[in-house]
Amino acid sequence: MDQRLQEKDIVVFDVGNVLLRFDPKSIAKEFGLSPRLEEAVFGTGLWAWIDTGLITNGEVARLMCQAVRTESREDLIRVCAVLDEFIGCLTPLTPARWLPELKAAGKKLYYLTNFSSPAFERTLERFPFFEAFDGGVVSSHERIVKPMPAIYRLLCRRYGFSPKDALFIDDNPENTKAAQQEGFAVWTLRGEDIE
Repeated sequence: MDQRLQEKDIVVFDVGNVLLRFDPKSIAKEFGLSPRLEEAVFGTGLWAWIDTGLITNGEVARLMCQAVRTESREDLIRVCAVLDEFIGCLTPLTPARWLPELKAAGKKLYYLTNFSSPAFERTLERFPFFEAFDGGVVSSHERIVKPMPAIYRLLCRRYGFSPKDALFIDDNPENTKAAQQEGFAVWTLRGEDIE
């Protein structure tokens, strides 16, 4: 087990590209997206809006299609399908295998993730390793996203721990930088850490 995992009593995990692989190319292929629709879904920056919980998947799908200038009903339906069903393309990564050992060592485990609400509930059902967690915070439930400082503070307040007692693991350097500024020890995962 990596030394960083042993230094703190509390370990907080991101989900996408930490516990579960989120690969836009694979998702686009699975759903048969044309290059134009792949750009709409993954290249416009609009995907992040569904993680806020402030806008529906249908509304985001419309904006995505408008961004690449397609008014086709079939395109809209296909984009909606991706937003609603992408969890079928998620696969576990190495850090998910760390959970039983960490739990056996007496660690408290939490997740802190930017994720859309309906998709996250289905993700919990699909992947039994989530049972190892003592709790977590999902951006769409709270209507705040990483790297906003409030989401890190909310996690600590809700579960009654100090960030100085926790390691936060994420693949996004902006998120780990924000966590570090809140007092967490951090680990920014790279490809070699998760394969």
